[in-house]
Amino acid sequence: MDFLIRPVPHAAYEPVKADAISCTFDTDGFTLMNAVLIQHGLDREYFRKCAYMHAGEKFRVISHGDEKPFVITTTKTERWDSEPTATELIIEAADAERCESLCMTHFAFILREFPSTAFKQCIDSIRNIGVQEHIKRVIVDVDARYYNDAIHLSQQADLPSSVLDDWSSTISPSYHLVLGLGTPAKQLIQRYKPKPSEISAPQRVRIEAMDSRVLGLDCSDFDREELMALVEGAVNALLVVCGAGQSGAEMTNFAAEYARSLKIPVHVLMSSPLDWEGRKRGATALGLIENLGMIGAEIRIVAGEKFDDASSWQEAFDRIDTAMLIEIDRWIGEQR
Repeated sequence: MDFLIRPVPHAAYEPVKADAISCTFDTDGFTLMNAVLIQHGLDREYFRKCAYMHAGEKFRVISHGDEKPFVITTTKTERWDSEPTATELIIEAADAERCESLCMTHFAFILREFPSTAFKQCIDSIRNIGVQEHIKRVIVDVDARYYNDAIHLSQQADLPSSVLDDWSSTISPSYHLVLGLGTPAKQLIQRYKPKPSEISAPQRVRIEAMDSRVLGLDCSDFDREELMALVEGAVNALLVVCGAGQSGAEMTNFAAEYARSLKIPVHVLMSSPLDWEGRKRGATALGLIENLGMIGAEIRIVAGEKFDDASSWQEAFDRIDTAMLIEIDRWIGEQR
């Protein structure tokens, strides 16, 4: 049985030719499971309805689908090495479906340090499981930042890994990140239509948006781990925030501070509030500008006051959005 380690970009799953793909069952925010389903055009709603199958403390390995690629889901665990038979169960499930190749994604998105103990347990299990009736190749995806660690451990375990010869892509280059933060910016980003040449450029552009999640009547929060993952993969970032709403400002401050801690250049495109939007929004905008200046972010402002002569609030917001979209285009053009 061939064993292959595939380096994949942090927070950017890429499809691979395999009869079965295994992932941890988790559909909350950015997860490898969501990325797998999206990239392979599978029905995410079906999998959401299957959540009950992984409920409870018992560890389960479940195969889904009627045709290849099968998706094999495993119950989320505190640590991968807390389930010593996980790898064997996954391989046996793929073999039972008469699959010849299996891609395991469980080490492809690592937020903190490389889980050496868990990875060693995984490759030891692959080495010891022996010949299966159908499975001929096991591909283990590894976060590209820890590829050398993974290779070193496989060599220590006397399980040499091959190069994936029929995999069409290599490690993706870092991307220029355009990230809308908060509800108005998310709606704006959803309207943006990038030029095809910009997305396929050698250093590609990745366009994302994140909203806060409501936790109560008067408070909100956001997925910090997902936001950190997006920022970590960027060569530089344009953070887009509209109207200086409180949640958008908090997300922008967090993303800018995190990017600067990683020495990633940060640019912020923001629209300032219209005069009639009130003092609170105005104070939030000023506070955001001050904090971003202290961080060292480059700020581009579309001044709301320029659009106070609009005949209606809708016209004012439409003109602001148009100006913001032009600035996004300009920034992307500067990165080429």
